[in-house]
Amino acid sequence: MKRNILDQNRSQPETLMPKDPYTIKASERGAVRVFTTELEPEGDAAITPQNVYKLLGDGVTLVSSKVEVFPSKVLAGLGLTNYLAEGYGIPPEDMAGKAAALDALKGLVILVPSSAFGGNEQVLEPSPALRFIGMFHEPKNAPPKQMAESEASKGLTSPQSRADTRSQNQVRYSWLIAIGALIIAAALVLFAVF
Repeated sequence: MKRNILDQNRSQPETLMPKDPYTIKASERGAVRVFTTELEPEGDAAITPQNVYKLLGDGVTLVSSKVEVFPSKVLAGLGLTNYLAEGYGIPPEDMAGKAAALDALKGLVILVPSSAFGGNEQVLEPSPALRFIGMFHEPKNAPPKQMAESEASKGLTSPQSRADTRSQNQVRYSWLIAIGALIIAAALVLFAVF
């Protein structure tokens, strides 16, 4: 069944489709695998992020908090392509050729990002009840943009907060007042003795 599912999904350009989307490497980052179900609504209700690993094959472990399982009708106004673009940062060109199919999905949608595999190398053997739709990638990290100059970068302020500066000034003034009071007290004692 695994090879049939792969053959069904060859419409995506070869450069965007990995050779085997079912093999997860420990170093994999920034990919999202999209599945849907062929189950009846009663069967759909039994699939949760906590137990979806059972449908992905024996020995598969997932971080359930990273997996999303929801009915496709939840995204009726937004569409799955927009959800993947806005929620996962998947560029539209990575979904080229699949956008219409993604937005037309019916039934339960299962999104399994790379982070759900916890950095563990694994091989998926999806249940026949799951249909693999595609694997999509976030863009490679661009170098960070240069930050705008601020007062701190110009050296106009110190790294300390203003509250710290105020409290240091208050401590300084308290010491000056205490020393001044001691000098006055010493002077009064000297004048009283003589």
